[in-house]
This record gives sequence, C-alpha cells and structure tokens, in this order.
Amino acid sequence: MARTARRDAHAGSLYQRTSDGMWVASITLPDRDGKRRRKVKTHKTKAGASRLLADMRRELDRAGDLPTSSPTVATWMNLWLETIARPRLKPRTLATYQGYVNTWIVPTIGTRRLDRLTPAHVREVHDAILRAGRSTTTALQAHRILAKALTDAEREGRVTRNVATLLDAPRRAVSTRAALTADQAVTLLRSVATNPDEAPHWSVALLTGMRQGERLGITRDAVDLDAGVITVSWQIQRLRWEHGCADEKPTGGWPCEYTRAGYCPDRHVRIPSDQEARQVYGGLWMTRPKSRAGWREVPMAPLLAEVIERHLEVATPGDAGLIFHRGDGHPIDPRDDAAAWDAALRRAGLPDAPLHSARHTTATLLLELGVDERTRMAIMGHNSAAVTAGYTHVSTALGRDAMARLGERLALDGGE
Repeated sequence: MARTARRDAHAGSLYQRTSDGMWVASITLPDRDGKRRRKVKTHKTKAGASRLLADMRRELDRAGDLPTSSPTVATWMNLWLETIARPRLKPRTLATYQGYVNTWIVPTIGTRRLDRLTPAHVREVHDAILRAGRSTTTALQAHRILAKALTDAEREGRVTRNVATLLDAPRRAVSTRAALTADQAVTLLRSVATNPDEAPHWSVALLTGMRQGERLGITRDAVDLDAGVITVSWQIQRLRWEHGCADEKPTGGWPCEYTRAGYCPDRHVRIPSDQEARQVYGGLWMTRPKSRAGWREVPMAPLLAEVIERHLEVATPGDAGLIFHRGDGHPIDPRDDAAAWDAALRRAGLPDAPLHSARHTTATLLLELGVDERTRMAIMGHNSAAVTAGYTHVSTALGRDAMARLGERLALDGGE
C-alpha cells in the first residue's frame, strides 16, 4: 500500500489507497484496555479527506476521544433501556420510557447511526409527535428520554456530544382541564358525605393532596388517629408483566404462544434489587412512593380525622392491611378508582376534571391560605433542596396549622 503523505501519529495521517484510489484520514486515539485504537474515515478526494482529518482532530481535542464504531439509534435505545435505565428506574417509569422509545423515537429515527445524529433528527421526533395530534407535553417527554439516553452514550464514548441539548426542548402544553375550585371541592364533599365508601376517598384526596396510588395504598398501621397523621409509605400500582418463557424467537412470537406477556405461564415483573415491592393481587403491587420526598407524614385536618375514624370503625382491613379495598378485600384498581371519581363529579353536577386535579386543588388552596413553600412541598411530597435523605416529617406546628386551615376552608366555604 503506497502512502503519498504522512504526519506524526498524534496529528493523524493522510494517504491514498492503491486498491481503490480512495483517500484515507486516520488518527490515533487513546488506548483502551491496553489496545491501540485508530479512527479512520475515507473520501474520494484529498481535499475532502483533509477536511475529515481536521474535523477529527478538533473533535478529539474537544472531547478527548472519538467513537470507533456506532450502533443505530434503535440498537442503542434498546441497550440503554435494558442495561442502564432499568436498574435506575421504578418498573412503572421504565414501562413509560419503553412506550415512548417504541412509539416515537425508534420509528422516527431508529435507523440513524448514533454518532451521526444531528439536532435536526431530534426535531424530527418532535414533529412526528405533533403531526400525530399529540401535545407538546408528549414531545417534551420524548425529548427528555432521548436526551438522557444520549447523555449516557456520551459518557460511554459512543458519541462526542449530546445533540438533544443543542436545541430547545418543547414546552409543556397548557392543560385545558382545570382543577376543582374551593367551592366545587365543597360541593363534591357534601355530595358524598353520606356515602360510606366515597366520603373517605375524596376527603383524603382533597384534604391531603395524596397521589392516587398513595391514597389507595394507605394501610391501617399508617393511620395514627391519636397523633392525627397518615404516613405515606406505600402506593398501589399496576405493573407491567414481562414474558418469562424465553427470549423472543428470531422469527417473531414467544415460546408460550401468547403475544401478551400477561398470559405467559412464566410471566414476571422485574423489580430492581434496590427497590421494594409487594404483589397484592394480580397485576396490582404495593411499591414505595415516587421519591424520597414522597415518603412522608401528612397531618389530618380535624374534618378528615373524623371521616377516617368513622370509616375505620365499620371497615375491616383488606389485603396487606389496606383501608380502602374492594368488597372481597382485594386492592382497588386505579382505573376503577378514576371511574368512580368521574361518576362522583357527575352526580354532584360538577364539570369534568381529572382525578389528579384533586392534588392540584389541595396545592392551590394551601398557596391561597398563605402556607409557606417548604411546608407545602413537604405536605405534597415534592422534592426540593431543603428535603434531606430519609423520611420527610411534616407533623410540625406549621404542618398541622396548614392542614387545619385547609379543613376549615373546605368545611366552611359556602357553608350553610
């Protein structure tokens, strides 16, 4: 092989191959595991190869290394989900990530080489989501997931930069489904006041700001009527089943003959070793709250304490000691719970509002009542710089006062 020009190893070399006449730009990279590594690119002209060599030198100076081979986006996203994201994420969050990857990212840019991604390719994902009639919030979530995957690719030396950070992320869409006002919350609570099943449910939702899964996961030992607090330490979630029969066949399909993992005789839910979960019934599991801040104590307003006490006097604990459960003792499916909320709103003559809006109602009223930010965050289970590791206790004078005022607001506003 004849070489027409050569530079020192650290600067790279430029030569023409005698076999096909192509010009080759080659540069030495840092050793990895004791192995010598080079990055090679070709061009049909000497000028083009010179530009490639200059580009590689600049990128090597900037990043300290260059990838020598690159998978497609689809290959990397699947590898990232299984080996990097899975150990970090809770099962429900992982399932959400997988949904975004398989629905939007891979179908749009999955065949692109990872090291050749550009901001324009990321924008293609945004555009595909918006063309499908989805909101900018969906595009934002897809952008964030792709950005996380590219951050890890950069750390592993698979790409030299995270192109998702080079353009603005989509903005979160403005919701058109407003939360209940204080007057509407009062109307709902009065509508269900004589219903022994629904009164405690919606009182907890509006007077504590708990997430749906946290409310459905309250156990008897988490309710301290003497102290007037509810400890939020579990949540009910429906987790995603995975096939346990074997790997998917190369030709498609599974050895168990079922497409849906839920029908596989060897189905299972993979729980990371550092996370705690208990199967309660079917696909319903008790898992720890969303975050460290989610594991907390919430003071009960006197109004709520009375409702809960009456409920506990007549209700027997269900599976795993749950205070809210079906007639057979099994946990309430979150989908059935959401349907019950919608039905309660209709009976009370109130406009449609998502169940999660009860949480927003609580947060808004606490703000209107002048409750300070740190106390609001602790009550709602939000993360903040002020929250330290371990349990977040808010059974303080500030917390009790805040929840007492909230109870008075919902008990007296529009009162008779």
